[in-house]
Amino acid sequence: MGSVLSLIAATLGAGTISFGYAVMKNGYILGPLLIIFGAFLSYYTGMLIVKCSEHTGRTRYEDIALKIYGPRVARITSILNLICLIGFEISYIVFVSKAVPEIFNINYDNKFILKIICSIIYSFCILLPMSIPRNVSALRYFSLAGVLCSMYLSLAVAGVFLKNKNDTDYINF
Repeated sequence: MGSVLSLIAATLGAGTISFGYAVMKNGYILGPLLIIFGAFLSYYTGMLIVKCSEHTGRTRYEDIALKIYGPRVARITSILNLICLIGFEISYIVFVSKAVPEIFNINYDNKFILKIICSIIYSFCILLPMSIPRNVSALRYFSLAGVLCSMYLSLAVAGVFLKNKNDTDYINF
């Protein structure tokens, strides 16, 4: 159950903010079409991974790559997974460092220092404790919280969009 919640949280968290941006940049027709195309592509590649897992009897990306392609590709797969995870964490840190001062309306003369402080607090109070447990099942409550936060974020983004859809000054990119 914990791994399912982790997968849902990762999927929702990464895509939630990009949906509104895709619609804003591509319009009300092309934006949703591109999102649907991405969903089908994601489903197809997910099913390919499931078939490879069933065929090899392995469950980890590295193990599947080792069984099909050998140790060199398994090492490359490991490195690519690590780069992907580091990229996710950097994007979350950047998002938190920009969003927290705006959400709580914190006025500080030096915005750069404020962003650094928010990044450090997020990194050491949330990311570090989540990386310490050696058993994945210990993270099931974090996963549930992540799913709930992603749902809230989806509703909040939709609400802000519907409330301000005609206000072009509100969008600050």
